[in-house]
Amino acid sequence: MWELTTIGFMAGLALAIPVGPMAIMLINTTISRGLRHGVVGALGMATVDGAYALAVFVVGGLIASLLTSLKVIFGLVGAAILLVLGFQTAFKNLKLLRSQEALTGRTAESGSVCKTFGTFVAATAVNAPTALYFLAIAPNVANMGYSLTAVNVSVFVVSVFFGSLIWQEALVFTGLAIRGITTNRFRAWIGLLGGVLIVALAISIGVRAVWS
Repeated sequence: MWELTTIGFMAGLALAIPVGPMAIMLINTTISRGLRHGVVGALGMATVDGAYALAVFVVGGLIASLLTSLKVIFGLVGAAILLVLGFQTAFKNLKLLRSQEALTGRTAESGSVCKTFGTFVAATAVNAPTALYFLAIAPNVANMGYSLTAVNVSVFVVSVFFGSLIWQEALVFTGLAIRGITTNRFRAWIGLLGGVLIVALAISIGVRAVWS
């Protein structure tokens, strides 16, 4: 159970760490609208991550249970998808490190926190790499011997949710602390770290698939 908790938490954290458009949107929202909007935006992003984790864990688990003979293929395909995402993230941020563009300045905005929550939920939900990320992980979690029970699903989903939420909220407080002075270089280093974590997760999944 602790292994499943750790996998879920690290999956949520590794997904959240790469600093892409959504993370920049969250930082800018915090800077322009304040703590409440930032916290709610982060909650919206983590909620979608948890929902994706739930959907693909259930579907992926059913597929894996029916096609157990293909578990090595599932693992290697999932690892390959994550490797591509990880390297794309890393290379994109390495390129960004050479850029001198500054983060967009703060602007005065208004709106309800409910609208902010809905905006972040919608924007995260249509982010295809998020679904692809969990689709790569979920069947492999099932192949590790965890049956498709309510307890296992809940543990995985809740762990993903908190792994994602912790990092998103960290971005919120970073936005409060820096108040508009963040540069692309800072974001690129954090994004590079996220890319490395995704690559490490891919390697771990691939090794497990081959040697399990």
